[in-house]
Amino acid sequence: MGKVIKVGVIGAGSIGRVHIDAYKKAKDVEVLAVADTNGAAAEQAARTYGIPKSFSDPKELIREADVEAVSVCVPNAFHAPLAIEALKAGKHVLCEKPPAMNAKEADAMAQAAKKAKKVLMYAFVNRFQAESQALKKYIEAGDLGEIYHCVASATRRRGIPGLGGWFTTKKMSGGGPLIDIGVHILDLSLWLMGFPEPVSVSAACYQKFGHKKDYVYVSMWGTKVPGGTFDVEDYATAMVRFRNGASLSLECSWAANIASGAFNTQLMGDKGGAFLEVGGGLRLFGEHRGNLVDMSPQFAKTDRFLAEVSHFAECVRGEHGPICTAEQGIVIQKVIDAIYKSSESGREVRL
Repeated sequence: MGKVIKVGVIGAGSIGRVHIDAYKKAKDVEVLAVADTNGAAAEQAARTYGIPKSFSDPKELIREADVEAVSVCVPNAFHAPLAIEALKAGKHVLCEKPPAMNAKEADAMAQAAKKAKKVLMYAFVNRFQAESQALKKYIEAGDLGEIYHCVASATRRRGIPGLGGWFTTKKMSGGGPLIDIGVHILDLSLWLMGFPEPVSVSAACYQKFGHKKDYVYVSMWGTKVPGGTFDVEDYATAMVRFRNGASLSLECSWAANIASGAFNTQLMGDKGGAFLEVGGGLRLFGEHRGNLVDMSPQFAKTDRFLAEVSHFAECVRGEHGPICTAEQGIVIQKVIDAIYKSSESGREVRL
């Protein structure tokens, strides 16, 4: 039996509850406290999951001496302030995506973790699905050869979350689908590619649906806020070039007139290729004895959120370093910053 890690979860909304549920399943982990500025939500989460303590002020949870590590599961604008405060208080931090609002904040978070000598890990959960782990091993074994291009997509036909709420308010979220769902597929793709150094970005962002009073949709994640704010993009596209000569094209949308949504990444190597659909399987493409061949590995079902928090707990115990590092968070934010800057200027941005 390993050392029991006592954790606190900041944010009692949907993703906070996902973290709590995963921690409750994890080996040698105890959820000691939950906090939310909506005190009633924190109390309800505590009752539902049998958590001993609840707070209406996240800072009270951070000051709780017995809490060794925290999950930060709040709107994007509060990621950096709360993570930095927790790190300064000597807590290890698992922070939800995106890392922050911009690269400057992500860098400050990384510096705080380094100074505190604590773990700062980002919750890029798609790295933990079985298909992603398997593909990473194929790549590291050289099965794809040199990866020279990647096509990454995170699109919805209609899927603006909580229209009018914090998701669609730039000062709270930092942006639209790019920083919400696009960041997931960007991270997964960069990780699979080995995090090559980005050198330039050319991009365009559009706002065509979310600001309309007659926005048509079938369903909506979260709660619509009538008369609320929508000052972010609902579609973004970008081309990223890397110092090693590779490139990546990215497409993400909350709303677009397309056939259907997609959440996948396609890698092209000089020896083989791969198509990874998040939650939908893995296909490999290559050559064998003079013929083109496709391969579809099969996997047992796994709980990616459980794998994520278990990995974090192992990092807290000092068993190994985090798979999603603070430094990688800075790179991701730099690319996102450059995409928005390129779109605003209408020019390529050099990093």
